[in-house]
Amino acid sequence: MFKFEDKNKPIERRENMAQKEAANNSANELWFRPEDKAHLQRKEVFTTVRLGNRRTGHCEDKGCYYPGSFVALKIFDPKQKKFAKWQTEIIIKSVDLKTLSEIKDMDLVGSLPQQNTKAKLVKKLADLYTRKITKTELLSIVNFEYLDNLHTAKDLVELKALMIAQLPPVNPGHLDYREYTLPLIEHDYPAKTPMMWNAAYREFGIYAGNIMLVGDPSQSKHILDILRQDPKYVGGGAGVGFKDEAIKYLDEIDPMAKLIGSINFILKTPEGKLKGFNTDGLGYARSLEEKFKARGQELKGKKVVILGAGGTGNAIAFALADKGMKIVILNRTALKAENLCHGINECYELVEDQKVRFGGEDQIAQEVKDADVIINVSTKGAAGEMEKYSALAPANLPAIAQNIEANWGAAEAILQTIPKQAIISDIVLTTEPTPLLRSAQKAGFETLDGIPMVVNQGVEAFWLLYGQELQKKNISKEQVALVMKKAAGL
Repeated sequence: MFKFEDKNKPIERRENMAQKEAANNSANELWFRPEDKAHLQRKEVFTTVRLGNRRTGHCEDKGCYYPGSFVALKIFDPKQKKFAKWQTEIIIKSVDLKTLSEIKDMDLVGSLPQQNTKAKLVKKLADLYTRKITKTELLSIVNFEYLDNLHTAKDLVELKALMIAQLPPVNPGHLDYREYTLPLIEHDYPAKTPMMWNAAYREFGIYAGNIMLVGDPSQSKHILDILRQDPKYVGGGAGVGFKDEAIKYLDEIDPMAKLIGSINFILKTPEGKLKGFNTDGLGYARSLEEKFKARGQELKGKKVVILGAGGTGNAIAFALADKGMKIVILNRTALKAENLCHGINECYELVEDQKVRFGGEDQIAQEVKDADVIINVSTKGAAGEMEKYSALAPANLPAIAQNIEANWGAAEAILQTIPKQAIISDIVLTTEPTPLLRSAQKAGFETLDGIPMVVNQGVEAFWLLYGQELQKKNISKEQVALVMKKAAGL
């Protein structure tokens, strides 16, 4: 069992904590007065000063502004106590904290005419707050850009709405390509996608690049609106966080992706529209088929217990139902698993013992006793607060040693009851095996991680985008698969 020295010390997270804290306490509006409207409509203003600490971190109750966040710029009339109909969208460029005594005129470049010098600012603040502002009081200098001035992925990266991922091997550190595909992910992790796609680009003479970007899924609408305008953007993946969110803002959705309720790939059509697909399920089903084929068996009739529901898990459940597997979906929120079950049962018109079943995490111990396959599609084991938890048992937060040890103890007991011929799988991609896979391997189980699925779904997505072009060169999908598998180390 995993041991810890300090039972009350939270486990260190790999994610960007400052950004997450800001997102939880972010201000999504920036107000101005009616007399400011004309200047804002002409885009003459790109700097404003707010009283107090409004920068990322421990900011005022009103919320903080952080670089890369999209904010609604509104006009509020304090006399009528209502907002004007006109409003526009902006993106925060920077927030600087200074005391009144530290502010210089140059800090106020781009401010409203009535506060574009320090002397004017002092008077303006005194009028607004009906009191004298002292020299030691903190002020936040907020710089922003108008959203309709942004047109490319490069704009989004420069303004920190998106960041180039650092952990994927050989992920290009730039966007200087004739065209590009841009996989979007919620948190940085060592994904194989850039390695696979860029290897295929080189092999087949396609002058493009695949660059993985990290962003906030809640900003999907604005991100996709800008990528839709970008002439270099031809499509790209939708990773964890974006799978369920981005689908809401696409122009077209493939019928199967619509049934699944999530996407993993976005294609820009010749008409400039964004169309969503989901190749995750097909990719995973093929990787599992290969495992059983090596045993001289097929998937049909085998029992699979899926731990988690949503995103990739939905796609996998649909694909395995199509293969005739007996499926049980167990999720912390049983209602989410129930909704997924109903969707699958209706789609494939399953009856009697063919029907997909569902339950909560309290049923894991019972359902795995006769399972042929167990698959983790939840966030347990993923980088962040769930990183140290095994998917075989419930997880209590915060992620302190006491809670993690309890999870591990319960998981170890359940592991002992699983049939030894079962395949234990975890699609979470990390630099090291997840707690579930690590314990399964130690116990002698055959395991399957998420890399084969990534390769297989990547081949399908690549073919959606470049299939017609490659067929004209007599290049087959199998050739693409060989190149991507080699790049991924399979």
